[in-house]
Amino acid sequence: MELDLDGISEPFKGMLTSLSSIQVRPEITLTQIPSPKGIAPEAIAIAAEIDHEIASDHGVSRLVFCRDSSMPEGWNSEFRVIGYAKSPIELDMAKDEYLSSMPWEWLRDSLTQSGAQFAHDAGTTTTVISTGHGSLITQPQHAELEIRASWAPINFELLPHLTGWIELLALISGLPPKDSKVVRLSEAR
Repeated sequence: MELDLDGISEPFKGMLTSLSSIQVRPEITLTQIPSPKGIAPEAIAIAAEIDHEIASDHGVSRLVFCRDSSMPEGWNSEFRVIGYAKSPIELDMAKDEYLSSMPWEWLRDSLTQSGAQFAHDAGTTTTVISTGHGSLITQPQHAELEIRASWAPINFELLPHLTGWIELLALISGLPPKDSKVVRLSEAR
C-alpha cells in the first residue's frame, strides 16, 4: 500500500513510512482515505475492509494516525491512534452479556501480539441487534459489533499498531487465524 504523505512533517512522516510495508491477508483490502477534518493538525487515515469476493464476512474499519504537538487533553502524548471497526456477528454472541467485554480484550490482545506498544487506551464497544418491522418484517434479526478506540503509541514504530488493528478486524469478522493449520469447521468437511 502506498501512502500519500504530502503535508506531513518530516518527524511524523518518518514514523508513517513503515506502514507501506505491511503484509495484508488476501481477504483484507487497505486504502488510504481522507483524514477526518479537525481531528489533528497532521493525520492520515487508512480504511480496511473484508473483500467480499474472497470471504463472506463484511467487516470494515478505519484507523487514523494523528499528531498534534500541543498534546490535546486526554491524548497524554503528541501522537494518537484512533480506530473504528464494525462487523456483523452471530446473533447468539450479541445476546450473551458475558461476551460484551470480549471485543475490548481482543483489541488489546491483537495490539500486544503484533508488538504495538501503547498507553492511555480508551474506547467503547457496542452491540446492536436489529429487528425488521413493517415491510421489513421478513428480514431476519441480525447483529453487529462496533468498536471505537484510541490510544497513544509509546514509541515511533507504528506498523505494529496497523497490524494489530487489522488482526482485530479479522477476528471480529470471523476470519480464521492466520495460522494455516486452523480452519473453520465448515471448511474441514
